Amino acid sequence: MLGGLAGSPVPELKAALADTGPSTEFPSCCALCQVRCTTKVEVRDGKVVNVFGNPENYWTGGAMCPKGKSLVELTYSPHRILNPLLRDGNGWKRIGYADAVQLIADRILEVKRSNPEDFAHRVALFMPLWESRESELAALMALRIAGFPDTCSPGETCIASTSAALRICLGTANSTTNMDEMMNSKILVLWGLNLAEIYPTYTRWLLAAKEKGVEIIYIDPRRTATSNLCSLQITPRPGSDGALALGIAHILIKEDLFDKEYVSARITGFEDLSQAVQEYTPQKSAEITRLPEEAIVQLARRLGASPRTLVWLGGSLARYTNGLQTIRNIVSLQAITNNLDGPGKGIMDVLGGKPGGEEEFLEHYTDPVMSPRLAFRKILYNMKNGKVDVLLLNSTYRRYPDANAVKEAISKVGLVVCRGFFMNEEAELAHVIIPGCMPFETSGSMYGSQRQVLWRSKIIEKPADVVDEFRFYTDLGKKVSPEKFPSFDTPEKLYEAFRKTIPSWKGLELERVKASNTGITWPSFSRDEPESKGSIFKDGKFPTPDGKVLLNSKPMGTIRWEEPEGSPLNPKSHEYGKFPLIFTQGKVVQHWHHSYTNWSSYMAQFSEGNVVHINPETARELDINDGDWSWIETKIGKLKAKVKLSMAILPDVIWTPSYPSPKSPFPGNQGVTINTIIPNYWDKVSAQFNGFGCRLVKAS
Repeated sequence: MLGGLAGSPVPELKAALADTGPSTEFPSCCALCQVRCTTKVEVRDGKVVNVFGNPENYWTGGAMCPKGKSLVELTYSPHRILNPLLRDGNGWKRIGYADAVQLIADRILEVKRSNPEDFAHRVALFMPLWESRESELAALMALRIAGFPDTCSPGETCIASTSAALRICLGTANSTTNMDEMMNSKILVLWGLNLAEIYPTYTRWLLAAKEKGVEIIYIDPRRTATSNLCSLQITPRPGSDGALALGIAHILIKEDLFDKEYVSARITGFEDLSQAVQEYTPQKSAEITRLPEEAIVQLARRLGASPRTLVWLGGSLARYTNGLQTIRNIVSLQAITNNLDGPGKGIMDVLGGKPGGEEEFLEHYTDPVMSPRLAFRKILYNMKNGKVDVLLLNSTYRRYPDANAVKEAISKVGLVVCRGFFMNEEAELAHVIIPGCMPFETSGSMYGSQRQVLWRSKIIEKPADVVDEFRFYTDLGKKVSPEKFPSFDTPEKLYEAFRKTIPSWKGLELERVKASNTGITWPSFSRDEPESKGSIFKDGKFPTPDGKVLLNSKPMGTIRWEEPEGSPLNPKSHEYGKFPLIFTQGKVVQHWHHSYTNWSSYMAQFSEGNVVHINPETARELDINDGDWSWIETKIGKLKAKVKLSMAILPDVIWTPSYPSPKSPFPGNQGVTINTIIPNYWDKVSAQFNGFGCRLVKAS
């Protein structure tokens, strides 16, 4: 069925909350961000009535954020789609699950029959996001075994540039250490990481580190709740972090505040770095970042004097077209000060890095003559030109810049299959909808930001006609490739097959993972060895070609810093003079993406729709007052937002939240999707969402 009208009661939830009998607690894991809070789920009469943090979790201590709490409401939402649907003119009709899978399989097989020499790029997949690692593997196997390589990874709009830079420089895309190592640090740098809103359950570690005497330095252009937990905040203008890093390196090298012995033995490309930083004097760095010269000098000397520095990178650093440069420049600071390897040292990112082995495993289940894979931009090009016949849409297209253009391209695909929960923007584009399971209704492994692997067990029965990702993609794979698709009929069997294949997973036995309240940290070559916390570089070498940190890299180009594409401060930019304000956006604690929590009335009470935060000085210049409605305009579009004056925002900068969704039934969550006005700028890996020019015009 389709859910009821906005504001209607939730009879299933009311029934679940009724005190009709004893309740039982089950262990579980939240799926709504990479913290992967382990939880306790209270069930009464077969219904989930509450969920709360597991106090035995080492990383969270039992804390939990609002997103996870909303899962109870979302599970029993009257808006939830509970039956497979087939488009019927301008409406929908119910269809059996088996018939839906057969319809999709028949269309995919027809693509192969009709295009025997040119079928590989005619079927594409927007990867599953929420359910389990096994569902991701099943989806990839279903397509690759059939000879369809093209998948859109969420990383292209997340931190793929960070992962790429870490992989090139250090040989691993993973965080090089764990969060608890901050307790052994002298300085912890949160670089672009608004931890209190992105990963609020981790803030207890900041408090503990600060109490122990660790100096916490927060580098972020915006004052946030995280500011209150830190010893010092530095506020460079958005997009200038890479120039700040080069300015710090200039001082470290000029004043001999770097480790010469370590540089000589462990770094390739120091000469290139030394040459590149010469022009980034304190004066030039101050001009670029809009920071006082003295602030840059003092920060450099602090870092140069620290024997143990840990840097935690925020996802926002990757969301500029200079993201690769910026991450490489920050890695350089940690490298030349000998702060990459050892207790209290290292670099972390917000996702922690996906535990390895996936590609090695999938090689066993890939058509050997399969064409090279295409990333999103090439898939988008193919869709625009009518060359994609089937799109499996598992996650929101609205995560991409210029989202309206993506929507238009998807509308040209012959068959769009939406895997979702609600009648949102993705469902609006679909020809077939196969509703998915909520986390309480499925099983599978998950990986977290501390490289931990966890297991989430099924707790309640799913509605009869919804289906989990793992089953859908295994069913589809068997239909499309009946002689080749493997016989993994449960997530547990796929997990164990993977574990036995990949050496770094050998110690992550399923029963061991299931028994843990926290998850077991990857890599684990044997269950007999100590858990792999702390530095990932156990042998003191980096897994690069020469075993050293690589700073001069052809894929990333010369060591440098450039203005973000479309920056209003770049005279060569189309936005120069026309769009004088710097655009920034970000996440809030109650929402993670555009397509899930927006259907929660619980979240709506904390939300404000489209709002724009600006500095009072900027507002005076624009003759705009607090509470006014104004247009945020970029070179590709505009949206209306309510103005909020805030000293937390730098002059000539705007900030707006990322979550609003036009299809949400709840006013607080409603609004125009921000990415509909984001220009389509990319670096070599990731999309840009900040740092370009915009203007603010009072709405009449």
